[in-house]
Amino acid sequence: MSKKEVELAELSLLMEALCEERLSESEQARLEEIVLSDPDAMQFYLNYSHLHGTLHWDQGQGAEIEVPEATPVSETELPVTLDSAPVRRRKYLVPGLTTVCTLALIVFIWTAWVREPKQSVVVENPVDHKETNGFQKNDDLQLAEQNHSHRSIQIEASQHPMLQAQQNDRLNSSGNQPLVAVKPERLPPVEALPESASDEAIVTFINHRIQDGWKAANIEPSPFATDEEWVRRVYLDVIGRIPTTVEAEQFLKSTQPDKHQQLIRKLTSNPSYVTNWSTIWTRLLIGRTTTRNINRRALQDFLVQSFADNRSWNDIVFDLVSAEGDADTNGATNFLLAHLNNEAVPATAITTRLFLGTQIQCTQCHNHPFNDATQSQFWEINSFFKQTKVVRKKMPAKSGEKQATQLTLVSLPKGGTTFYETRQGLMQPAYPKYAGVKISDAPSVNRRQELAKLMTSGDNQQLAQAMVNRMWAHFFGYGFTRPIDDMGYHNSPTHPELLNELAHQFVDSGYDIKQLIEWICLSDAYRLSSQFVAHNQSDNPDDGSTPNFSRMYVKQMTAEQLYDSLQVTANPALVVTDYSNAWNKMQKRDQWLQQFVYTHENEENDETTTFDGTITQALTMMNGSLVKNSLDVKQEGSILASVLKERSPDNRIKKMSLAALTRYPSTKELAELKRLVKERTRYLTSQNVPPQTAVQQSYQDVYWAYLNSNEFILIH
Repeated sequence: MSKKEVELAELSLLMEALCEERLSESEQARLEEIVLSDPDAMQFYLNYSHLHGTLHWDQGQGAEIEVPEATPVSETELPVTLDSAPVRRRKYLVPGLTTVCTLALIVFIWTAWVREPKQSVVVENPVDHKETNGFQKNDDLQLAEQNHSHRSIQIEASQHPMLQAQQNDRLNSSGNQPLVAVKPERLPPVEALPESASDEAIVTFINHRIQDGWKAANIEPSPFATDEEWVRRVYLDVIGRIPTTVEAEQFLKSTQPDKHQQLIRKLTSNPSYVTNWSTIWTRLLIGRTTTRNINRRALQDFLVQSFADNRSWNDIVFDLVSAEGDADTNGATNFLLAHLNNEAVPATAITTRLFLGTQIQCTQCHNHPFNDATQSQFWEINSFFKQTKVVRKKMPAKSGEKQATQLTLVSLPKGGTTFYETRQGLMQPAYPKYAGVKISDAPSVNRRQELAKLMTSGDNQQLAQAMVNRMWAHFFGYGFTRPIDDMGYHNSPTHPELLNELAHQFVDSGYDIKQLIEWICLSDAYRLSSQFVAHNQSDNPDDGSTPNFSRMYVKQMTAEQLYDSLQVTANPALVVTDYSNAWNKMQKRDQWLQQFVYTHENEENDETTTFDGTITQALTMMNGSLVKNSLDVKQEGSILASVLKERSPDNRIKKMSLAALTRYPSTKELAELKRLVKERTRYLTSQNVPPQTAVQQSYQDVYWAYLNSNEFILIH
């Protein structure tokens, strides 16, 4: 056996002892040594812990008992008294559990799972109540949106290094050749940003901190991306689709020195920005599929209105965590309605993971072995949801239809203590407590509203850091921590000063999401090419190394981005510009997505997708209806219909290349494709295919090849 195999076997035995609560101090030290010294061992530890938590929960519920979707009560039960004594979960066989864990981990050992710890300062003063429609301020917690007004970005091109590059004509075009770019210039050191820093200063600060990372890693950045590469990237990242040929040409032909900045503002004002980000967050909040009787459209409508109004992020989060009412009237309720099963364990886990960037789901079973995260902390957060119940109301049946059920989220006036079971079988109390602030467990206190206030307070940087980290990962493929939702002192960020300062400025801006997007997209790092150069070969996070953002990391399109982009390659005239007309098309997209999605019935209500280069995806691209629609030459306004109207073979190929890849073909590529079209047409006519049809099929083949290329499916 190799040394790594021996360590893996030892690690397996140590993890077994950890889960059975029989790990000695020396064994714990050895476990920590192995895990912290080898990324593969860390991955094994995370996978083992996650699977152990899942099996522990399933065993505790009883294998033959169906896990309920929620804990419904009738309307007559609303004035509820105190909790009854908790029921002890069924004991399970440790040896059986250990065997199942070990066998399952052989399959899942390289899959990424994550964990969380959270330190808190003990403050025993509870926070005053917050009304449903907004914050009521007090002396202890002051919120950022009252202290700071929203600002619009105003950056002088002459003062910004990235814009100077364009203004000084450093990016030059020559015929069909790609734009020639240069590397970002080294910048002098910059001091920490002052309060209410200008937007120019914030973008410059980002550039400085990223360049500090290059210097520390002794690497050089890639050149700036060409305009073709950048415009395609920013369209996909901001509004979720590739640009149309008209949109691409407008940007590529523009000589404005600040055209990058103008385009970002234009995109964040585009109706597709609203539909894209509402789709992203609907997917994060409740997944791509909905197995429970919730109103998916109502939730997305709530998000659409929020993003359209550019509501502050802390207000959106407050509404999602504290929402009450029925699923149809208050769309925000559907987030928790989807996760209030299994004693609100999924609601506890996903709330902290999405909004606070911490993973606590595994500590429901035992304390964290390497830090101070405890089992009690999980159940303290969980106790905030103990007043919440799901009421099922029967709605009047429409003619010819079955009687429908409507779900309502209700906070019951009930108090008392939450109890949880330790690994030793002891019952322990847990009181509602977050970030060191303990909330009264009296029936008159609405715990979820108190939790929402504590989470969204302007003095709490955790919400802001979690959002900044997630947004950075959206645009770069990697965040400041890996994974992005497992932040804490056990998982140090790659650029701590930048993360902290961006979070501070995000709060200072009033949690302005559009402004955060503009800061990131205007940075030099976002302008870089995805190509390796000689001095940044080591900057390759795909192999487990730390990301230094010396180039743009290649990302694969999501299924949603692919669907919307294929709509553009078929007929740009049909691109949706109004959300009120988009819902039916979005429903068709969701139906199309189901072929890639698999849901898991575990304590996190999570799901996976096979949209990752599998056979299903490949067949969809080769023979699917969306690609066939893009090859339609008879549809009025379609790309290929307009291509065939061009007289010149050069213009035909250029138009297809711009439509599919947002770039013009190189001279060599153009000559080769013209030759292939000519040979293909000659062959088809020799097979008695009519000449006009032979020409059409030849160009269809070229367009099909463009759509099935790696360059099309990747964001680079």
